[in-house]
Amino acid sequence: MTISGNHISAVSDAKNFHSSGRARVIDGSGQFLIPGLWDMHVHMAFGDWFPGGREIILPLLVANGVTGVRDMGGDIPVLFAWRKQIASGELIGPRMVVSGPMLDGYLPDGKTFRFPSSIPVTSVEDAVAAVDSLKAQHVDFIKVQSLIPHDAYLAAATEAHKQGLPFVGHVPDAVRIDEAAAVGQKSIEHLMGSSAGCSTVEDRVIKGEVDTQLLLNSFDQKKCDKMTALLAERQVWQVPTLVWERGGTFLDQLDWQHQPLDRYVPAAWRDVTWQRFKEQMMPGLQKDSLALRQRSFAQEMSLAETLHRAGVPFLAGTDSAPGIYIIPGFSLHDELANFVEAGFTPMEALQTATSNPAQFLERNDIGAVKPGGLADLVLLSANPLNDIQNTKKINAVIVNGRFLDRAALDHMLAQAEVSAKTQK
Repeated sequence: MTISGNHISAVSDAKNFHSSGRARVIDGSGQFLIPGLWDMHVHMAFGDWFPGGREIILPLLVANGVTGVRDMGGDIPVLFAWRKQIASGELIGPRMVVSGPMLDGYLPDGKTFRFPSSIPVTSVEDAVAAVDSLKAQHVDFIKVQSLIPHDAYLAAATEAHKQGLPFVGHVPDAVRIDEAAAVGQKSIEHLMGSSAGCSTVEDRVIKGEVDTQLLLNSFDQKKCDKMTALLAERQVWQVPTLVWERGGTFLDQLDWQHQPLDRYVPAAWRDVTWQRFKEQMMPGLQKDSLALRQRSFAQEMSLAETLHRAGVPFLAGTDSAPGIYIIPGFSLHDELANFVEAGFTPMEALQTATSNPAQFLERNDIGAVKPGGLADLVLLSANPLNDIQNTKKINAVIVNGRFLDRAALDHMLAQAEVSAKTQK
């Protein structure tokens, strides 16, 4: 394979490869080349939640072979500045597609948000104005959150389609999953709406009247089959973020004192942002027994396999960094392993972070090793199709045509560790 600038100019076998004499030749004998990985659900510049994102999140992603991300709610000026610096070569980081602030409603107090990087949407007029404003700021798509009202959600979907912007995100609390499919929501995050869509008490779920026990006990196979067929027919992409679904479901089991990747976590993330998030989540979480939560997560894994086998398309996403101890870059490899645990083959799991993002984003220059493609690549020491864990065995990353060997990647990780320790 030959790279010119930031594109692949030719692909050939070793016999037919001829160096120009001026080219740098990398011997990849016995190694395995895959397309650069995409994490299709991240938050990198999320209000004041994650200081040091430029010095920590970006290098952690690249050092883990993540050469592209879909930022699902963030601060436009920061993200666009990073994107410009990355494109110019001033900064090493992944390609990014950006939603900007999320469309969301207020918490019950009527004046605060659950998350930063959000736009208040409480009416149809708010929804249209928010979409139009984001279009004017040149975002790549529209992301909806959970508390947007029903009518405002429908208006946002209509306006997004009118403005030519993909419409993605949560299935809001007030919306049924079949409605999300009907209005053309392109991706659904966290398998939202699916459990309700498989339940005989979906109407009560929408009203907030159903607990985990009743939701599980009201599972109906015929209803689930109908929902699955609709999602497959409409090709509604699923981004289950299983790594955070698992982490959040069992948050009370997390050993905060013995986390192997803690060296990359600034104190502000751990002791302020994640601690606050934990305190918000824990009361609701502990209403359910550990056994019930284990049953609930097992159903999510089973549902992921059912949807996948029915032809519903999937993308790998992690919800880093808001997910507690969902570490940028590292967590994507955990997500690929989750897909395999759920019943995907290693190839199918790998596709959720390579060729599937290319299809979703309607781009033919990413997600494959081919002439004309962007030079975003990962060189592995072992075959990921034999064991998905081998995606972690990275010898080199090529990002935007820049070759980073293992020593360079280790240096990036070391610098991120220093930044995490010194971040104010």
